[in-house]
Amino acid sequence: MNKKDLTVPAILAEAIGIILGIVYVIMQIYYGITYKVAPWQFISNIVGVVLVYVALTILSSHPEWINRLPREVCVGKVRKYSIRMVRLIKLVFLAGLMIPCVGDVLGIELKEAYSLIMIAAILVIAIGYEIKIIEILRQNHRGS
Repeated sequence: MNKKDLTVPAILAEAIGIILGIVYVIMQIYYGITYKVAPWQFISNIVGVVLVYVALTILSSHPEWINRLPREVCVGKVRKYSIRMVRLIKLVFLAGLMIPCVGDVLGIELKEAYSLIMIAAILVIAIGYEIKIIEILRQNHRGS
C-alpha cells in the first residue's frame, strides 16, 4: 500500500475493520462452543471471512485491478475513489456480519431480508463510486 493512500480516515477505517474482524472470530468461536456447533461449521465461517477480507485488502493495495485500468490511468481521483470504494465495502461487509453474529450469540434470529439489505448496501456503494470513476475517466478522455 502506498504511503500517500494512508490518510487518518483510511487508517481509522482499517483499524475498525480489523477490530470487527477479530470480534467476529471470537464470537464465532464462542457461538460454536456454547451451542455445540460442529467445529467445521464455525471454522468455515471464519475462513470465508478471512479470505474475503484478505482479497479486499489486496484489492485496495492494487486499485487498478478493479476496473482493469493501466497504472498510468489509475491515478488521482480515480485511484482515490477506487480505494475508498473497496475500504468502505470491506467495512460494510464486516459490520454487516457482526449484526447476525451478535444475534446468534444472543439467541435472536434475524429475518432473511437482512442479507438482502446488506447486499443492496454493498451494491449501492460500488455503483455510486463506479459512476464517479467512469465520469472522471470520461472527462479525462475528452480532455486529452
